[in-house]
Amino acid sequence: MRVVKSVPVEDFEFRGSIKDSDVTRLKRAFAEDPHIRDNEAEALLRLNRSCPVQAPSWSGFLVDAIADYILNQSGPEGYITVEKSRWLTGKLVTDGWIANRAEFDLLVAILGRARWFPLSLATFALEQVAGAVAHGFGPLRRGHGPLAGQGVVPGSISDAEVALIREILNAFGGESALPLTRTESEVLIGINKAVSNRPVPAAWTDLFAKALANVVLAEHGYAVPPRAVALRPAVSEELAPEAQIAASLGRLRHDYHTQSSEERALARLERQRIEIVTGEEIVDEEPGWLTQRILSSLRPSAIEAAVLAHLDRECLIGEPGRRLGVGFSGFAA
Repeated sequence: MRVVKSVPVEDFEFRGSIKDSDVTRLKRAFAEDPHIRDNEAEALLRLNRSCPVQAPSWSGFLVDAIADYILNQSGPEGYITVEKSRWLTGKLVTDGWIANRAEFDLLVAILGRARWFPLSLATFALEQVAGAVAHGFGPLRRGHGPLAGQGVVPGSISDAEVALIREILNAFGGESALPLTRTESEVLIGINKAVSNRPVPAAWTDLFAKALANVVLAEHGYAVPPRAVALRPAVSEELAPEAQIAASLGRLRHDYHTQSSEERALARLERQRIEIVTGEEIVDEEPGWLTQRILSSLRPSAIEAAVLAHLDRECLIGEPGRRLGVGFSGFAA
């Protein structure tokens, strides 16, 4: 019989449900012996997947238990290394997808509690959202397989999914002033392409515009603010598209400034620290990759064109007499 700290969890699996009384028993057992062993962590995750009926108290207990196991009971404390990341995704993933929403919420909650974690884990979480948006399936949409996503329109994004994307991006940046990486940006660009044929919520336009501006300004030598500042949500209003972009980017001069040589050195050190702690390299981007991609595109997306035109119009990028916005009239047709 499978037990977790003397609690016979096999009984829960047999009936396919987890009751509040079961959670109370587990909490009491963990209070007496807080150390979590590998087989116990695996048993809790297996229990979550095998019991579709769950008491409201279960989710919080599971997050606390697994987060404590990953972040506090194996070194380095408070961080997720590549090895920890592999263990976690190995337990959550089936055929490239997290099994259910509860396990996705578990992953996001752990990312929010970690001081640092590998970029690949952040990208993995973002790609789970991207799959839901582009194809209508994955842990955020109903089911998997050929019948997945029935009743959900592929190529659409909800306010809740935008909030999840922002939460993941902010978690990876932490308190450091780390611009969005190319890896993260590529996922966002893919999402924007997937939703380009349908109306999008104002929240997505706001987040994607701020993400693009963050990368482009970093490419042009600006010191970026912490992501919680750079990507903070704007008050949702019914505005025309160009007015919405202008409103979203209205605080750029307040939040960004030309980066000094000392700030540049500190930014490199912060990046190196994340690499050392997590055990994963953050590959250097090609200088100016996003600016050049937008400029060279025959048909940039509406938001991409509008953001670059806004930055150019506000004289935040480009050189006098060489306006980068030539050919862009805000929102592309």
